[in-house]
Amino acid sequence: MNVVFLFNSDHPTLGSYYGFPIMKAILETHVLQSTKRSMRVSIGDVIIHNGKKPLRINDYRIILKEIYTPTTLNLIHREKLYNSFLTSTIFCWMFQNMDIKTAQSLHEKLNIFDPYLGAMDIKFSNNIHLQVFRNSLIELFRIENGIISIFYGFNEDPENYENELLVQHGFKVKHECIGARRTIFDNFDTLNHFKRIESFEEFFTNMLDLKNEDISDIIYALEELHPKLFDVLAAASRTLERAETDEDLAQAALSGRRFLEKLADYLFPAQEKPWRDRKLGKTQYKNRIWAYITIECEKNNNMSSLETLGKETDRLIDLFNAGLHANPTKEKVEAAFCDLVKWLVAIIKINPASVRKPNLAYEEELENFLMTFLDRKSVV
Repeated sequence: MNVVFLFNSDHPTLGSYYGFPIMKAILETHVLQSTKRSMRVSIGDVIIHNGKKPLRINDYRIILKEIYTPTTLNLIHREKLYNSFLTSTIFCWMFQNMDIKTAQSLHEKLNIFDPYLGAMDIKFSNNIHLQVFRNSLIELFRIENGIISIFYGFNEDPENYENELLVQHGFKVKHECIGARRTIFDNFDTLNHFKRIESFEEFFTNMLDLKNEDISDIIYALEELHPKLFDVLAAASRTLERAETDEDLAQAALSGRRFLEKLADYLFPAQEKPWRDRKLGKTQYKNRIWAYITIECEKNNNMSSLETLGKETDRLIDLFNAGLHANPTKEKVEAAFCDLVKWLVAIIKINPASVRKPNLAYEEELENFLMTFLDRKSVV
């Protein structure tokens, strides 16, 4: 789930540079150092108006209720938040893909920190949460297995963001390029996109019989793979959810095959040169998926997964190519998609860093921008 931790930035104990003591208080809990879950962290002030037109007290109350209403996790100190909200700027740490146990543990240890106002879960399918938190805060780093990877963007140099403080509190510090994500080229920050994610989450939660935080981890992994690939898979799940006829089911199965083809293009683009006597052309997408799995398993000394994932690759591709088209039933197609999702997450987790190709999802937008720029220059 996505969880925000809230602080009164104007508390007298913090001083003018309130970000540093708040970060120090969070790190000193030593909760984040022990989590193995991959989480992206965004930080910043909660900005609710531009200051041009003063808001009435009643307006503030309405905004307070809308913004600070959790879905399932309510750890808010309501009275402290209300008093701070009317007089101070609220500072926020947002964690994407945090589990409940970690959230509760961090909350309990922060309770002794007087500027702390509490925590709650948020949903990006809620438009006010999307705009106030996800699209307004600055995405700074990833936490995973005791490593903090500080983000830097497209055509930027890595920054040493509080490196000394992070190292002092037990983290290894790296840098990670996020490419064009969170730039003008990123078209995956819309309400419709996150409603598709929510629909996918609800559908597969029921089918896979998983806890919400487990399906959240799966979706986090899938969306990081490639937002456009995720949209293909989400479209297939919508087709399957609404399927009523054999033709509907066959169409859903065809979407599964299309997803596997696009996945191969992403993981291992077609090439003319064979690899270990395997052709790797456009139509040999099974070979290209096999090549990716083999290379990553060998690179990470994880040969125990190679045979299992390889066999499952063959089975799923055969299933979506032919097996589902003979006598498709909704149960068969649903089972196939459940297996596809589990298999995909297992592939991602061989080496999560290798599947993150931050500019690939935005190639079309970048190319269109450059071509438009060049066309204008040629006219001049």
